[in-house]
Amino acid sequence: MNVGELLIYCMTFFGLYTSIYFLMTIFEKRKDLRKGDAKMCPKVTICVPCYNEENTIVKTLKSLIKLDYDKDKLEIIVVDDGSTDKTYKKAKAFAEKHKEVNIQIYKKENGGKYTALNLAIEKSTGEFFGGLDADSFVDKKALRKIVKFFEDKNVTAVTPSMLVDNPKGALQRIQYIEYLLGVFLRKVFAEIGSVHVTPGPFSIYRKSFFDEYGGFIQAHHTEDQEMAMRAQRHDKVIENAVDAYVYTVAPNDFRTLYKQRLRWYRGFIRNVIDYRDLFSAKHGNLGMFILPSSFISVIFVIFFMVYFIVENVNNLVDQYLALNAINFDIWELLKHIKIDIFFMNTSAIAVLGIISLMFALIVILVAKKMAKEKKPITISYILFIVFYWMLFGFWWFVSAIAALFTKKSKWGHKSHEI
Repeated sequence: MNVGELLIYCMTFFGLYTSIYFLMTIFEKRKDLRKGDAKMCPKVTICVPCYNEENTIVKTLKSLIKLDYDKDKLEIIVVDDGSTDKTYKKAKAFAEKHKEVNIQIYKKENGGKYTALNLAIEKSTGEFFGGLDADSFVDKKALRKIVKFFEDKNVTAVTPSMLVDNPKGALQRIQYIEYLLGVFLRKVFAEIGSVHVTPGPFSIYRKSFFDEYGGFIQAHHTEDQEMAMRAQRHDKVIENAVDAYVYTVAPNDFRTLYKQRLRWYRGFIRNVIDYRDLFSAKHGNLGMFILPSSFISVIFVIFFMVYFIVENVNNLVDQYLALNAINFDIWELLKHIKIDIFFMNTSAIAVLGIISLMFALIVILVAKKMAKEKKPITISYILFIVFYWMLFGFWWFVSAIAALFTKKSKWGHKSHEI
């Protein structure tokens, strides 16, 4: 058995083990996945922090005023963090047109998303507080689904289910499947007490948590990760409302997607270093399984990606030498090049590969049912299976280097989290 085969066996075992464990968790809790609508209707403040969001701010605000929630119990605070476009003007005009809802508009010098959220916390009068990125849109039932969980006095925060809004093109289709998996995983993590990200779009908190432990901080421009880890450090309960749907505009070009993931993953690495005390038996599944598994999976994928590249480069060199091309002829070489994406052809690995793909499909179909998504997933699934592992490995490889050597990033258009 060579290194590549051993790597495949280890990856497959790890993937199958975690998939089966997560599926069993969901299966055992299947009757309790949805809590229904809240009976109580406490006052809730929703902050919309924005920076140059003139193209989406109105759609975001429309989704908020359409929430199935008592309007006198809903407070919307828009904080324009120094935009240079018409974001403030459009938000102001919208508020003037919809005076039946309490919409407050503030404009401040650019200081980062966390400063916009903290300004809203200072101005808020709600018992509960949450944010909604200005390129995200909520389902009308989302707030009632979330508030239901706060009937349990031990719950500090509740996360929604995030989905890609109207996916088009290869990159958005890949992210569509990724976000579906996020719906599944976030619910699993909630069931085992291991939520370590409270996404910017529509995660709701008890405001008393900020009074006791402080507001948002810069947190390497991933304040939603830091806030969840802070709550976990203090043994607070974070739940997930799987039927509270939030739709977000996913990046549709590689450059924007790359910048987003670089910020996410670099921020995760730095936040984990800041909260390394979470890696302990005291924090149960989070400290002993979920956080370690996150890094194990990343290491596996990066090593596999590197091995894949090395093996195929060696194949190319062998093919070139086999041509006895003393006079270099690029066209002749290209005609003979064969890149073997399945460079290990042993039957056992092939069988394990098929089993892994089957379990991946089962997880995605379960996630699709949980999200009540009706869009066909065939093309998106194929794109995800073929390309995502390469993108995932590349993003993490670059992010690990960036976490050690690069300067801080700036918050901008794509500021939300899976």
